[in-house]
Amino acid sequence: MSRKISASYPFDETIDRTCSNSLKWVYGKKRLQPRQAAADPLPMWVADMDFRVAPVIEESMARLLRHGVFGYGGVPDSYIEAVTAWQEKRHGWQAAPESLVLSPGVVVMLNMIVQALTKPGDSVLVQPPVYLHFHEDVINNGRRIAWAPLRLEDDRYVFDAGLFEQAITADTRLFILCNPHNPTGNVWSREDLQHMGDICRRHNVLVVSDEIHADFVTNPACKHIPFASLGEDYAQNSIICTSAGKAFNIAGLQCSNHFIADRTLRGTITRHLAQCGLTAVNVMGMTATEAAYREGEGWLEAFLAHIRRNQEFFATAINQAGLPMRVLPMDSLYLAWLDCRQMGLEAAKLNDFMLTKARLWLDDGRKFGRAGHGFMRINLACTRKIAEEAVTRLQAALS
Repeated sequence: MSRKISASYPFDETIDRTCSNSLKWVYGKKRLQPRQAAADPLPMWVADMDFRVAPVIEESMARLLRHGVFGYGGVPDSYIEAVTAWQEKRHGWQAAPESLVLSPGVVVMLNMIVQALTKPGDSVLVQPPVYLHFHEDVINNGRRIAWAPLRLEDDRYVFDAGLFEQAITADTRLFILCNPHNPTGNVWSREDLQHMGDICRRHNVLVVSDEIHADFVTNPACKHIPFASLGEDYAQNSIICTSAGKAFNIAGLQCSNHFIADRTLRGTITRHLAQCGLTAVNVMGMTATEAAYREGEGWLEAFLAHIRRNQEFFATAINQAGLPMRVLPMDSLYLAWLDCRQMGLEAAKLNDFMLTKARLWLDDGRKFGRAGHGFMRINLACTRKIAEEAVTRLQAALS
């Protein structure tokens, strides 16, 4: 895995995604009201990138296409080696190969875990503001949410151990950890992770750590720590959910990797996947994932450099423009979290303002729980030209 940053990766090349089956650029418009869609807002919402994938991924898939046979597939040893080697090289974690369980996606696995390990009426602990599937999917499965909100202090979100433990009740079975945290960009310290893990073990709560954003640490002073790397006690009381889908822009290929150290727990999840007919993943997804992990590190480093520049540009432009909003500091993700509370708009009206006045399609803060009201999430995995246009539209709408 080379760490060379190549200038040949065209992160400022505009790619027309309206001619594809893009949710962000095409099919998502069905979710808007007619007058909102008529404003033709610039899509900067759902978290995928507007870039071509790494050349090594294209090449690996081209070889598979040239082969021309797409029958049933298995999981080769080379795939398992690539997935575990990536964890060790990038994050210093020696994950046991036998603990690996594949699924079509992290969200799919979150649903499988909730179904297999809880019963209707049980509660699941989450830390809002947080990714919508952490709470919406739990509720859709007939379970309840135990809310343990992060505390906002001096533009930074912090873990509140007291609120966290108070939220746990006798029927709390799981804690879904976002590591790093979406949408706030928190890169959790070892101390915070240990504190969360210790509280969960004390109350017999299993930690489900969604680490799909692990490869997007943008602050050089921070380092992603896989929850299971804290020690064997933490590994045995956790499920670690990972995927190359986010880091390498291949979410549509439906392939994710999960580490379950406890053998009994692994058997329970594997059986539930089988009961749901989810015993295999997309062959193209496995091909792309293995190529990404074996040879895609240089592309990822170049991407991170581009995102750092976009984040710095966007935050500086907005925070120095005298607008009634602030971009909060981010240590990870290719997103930005906009504090728009000074605008004084109720959450639904804030979202409508962005769509119809600023003509920007951002992620509505309400998706992330009540703690997200008054905030908007913006996707900066785009060209600089798009980031500049977003700033221009915000300034014009608020002038």
